[in-house]
Amino acid sequence: MTATPAPLPGPAPRRWPRRAAYAGIAGAAGLAVLLPTGTAGAGWYLTGQVLNVNGGARYYPVRVRAVTGNRITLTRTPDTARSIPLSFVWADGHARLGPVVALDRASVTREVAEVTRGSLVTGVRGYTSGYVFEGDPMSARGLPFEDVIVQGELGPLPAWLVPPTTGPDDTWIIAVHGRGAPRGEALRALPTLAESGHPTLVVTYRNDPEAPPSSDHRFHLGHTEGHDVLSAIEYARSAGARDVILVGWSMGGAAILSLLRSWDHGGFLRGVVLDCPVVDWTATLQMNARQLNVPPPWTWTALKLIQRRLGVRASDLDYRSVAGKLDVPTLVYVDHDDRTVAPWPTVEFAAASPLVTLVETREAGHCRSWNLDPVAYESALRSFLKSL
Repeated sequence: MTATPAPLPGPAPRRWPRRAAYAGIAGAAGLAVLLPTGTAGAGWYLTGQVLNVNGGARYYPVRVRAVTGNRITLTRTPDTARSIPLSFVWADGHARLGPVVALDRASVTREVAEVTRGSLVTGVRGYTSGYVFEGDPMSARGLPFEDVIVQGELGPLPAWLVPPTTGPDDTWIIAVHGRGAPRGEALRALPTLAESGHPTLVVTYRNDPEAPPSSDHRFHLGHTEGHDVLSAIEYARSAGARDVILVGWSMGGAAILSLLRSWDHGGFLRGVVLDCPVVDWTATLQMNARQLNVPPPWTWTALKLIQRRLGVRASDLDYRSVAGKLDVPTLVYVDHDDRTVAPWPTVEFAAASPLVTLVETREAGHCRSWNLDPVAYESALRSFLKSL
């Protein structure tokens, strides 16, 4: 395991305006809501934004100021000003952004690597995303694939089955996206996964747009989503897999950790890869609340309501203890400047097990270690998979 620094404190609080936008724990998809007044009402509302599948409205804060050839000028934000691979998404379009070529106090000019959908014109409003790629494995990454169906508890779960590019193998990779994210979240790492020689099953789970909804139409923060991960594992087993490697981003990581808490894999699990996993939901919600100086009673009420609505205990929202049960090599990516998922529980999780290799970055943000340095990210992933 790599040496790790002491856990960093949470981000400094910002001023809480009278009518504030609450940036919740929705991952890169984001949440932005106006909170009602009153502790009980605010706690209930916050709970809905965390759990409800359609709880958050989509906002488009970035405006296209000019388009000239293969260059685009956008509203300057901390995201648009960062010269890392990103995508720009608007209501009916998607583009991959290249490096920053110029900036001033109000705007940023970047190269456009590709417009994959829609028309990019002056005046369009959208948002930036770390997912970068849109489409399927072939259209986005040039990888052949097959559309398959995993039979889950609630019904059919569409998935991509991507064959290895270096020869057949009977160890399968199961790739699990994060909360509110598309399965295309895996597209950044997919060439490296395919290169490893393993078939990769990129899955969906309950409440995804293509998958069956749960009866309550709520995210369960990995607890029931882990059942769908197990269904994907059983699909791989029935198709001839000898064992599996589980790969999860954000809440996909939480779903894997929830599964590992109770699953007796009997040697069927070969390794685990987690990218900015939600190791502690309580710490994550509290961190987000501190960032906007949400009154503590509101946060406390929301946490209690989450436990009640999901039928879980506070300890069920904390996966640090799973580290002590790990019996397979595990690779974990964490960014110390993650403002979406609390990073310090992940550092503590890694420190608790000699089987965990921790890859640390700074200034990347949530699930953006690949974006910060694709070569380093893929090198660590390639070496880990080879070691298995």
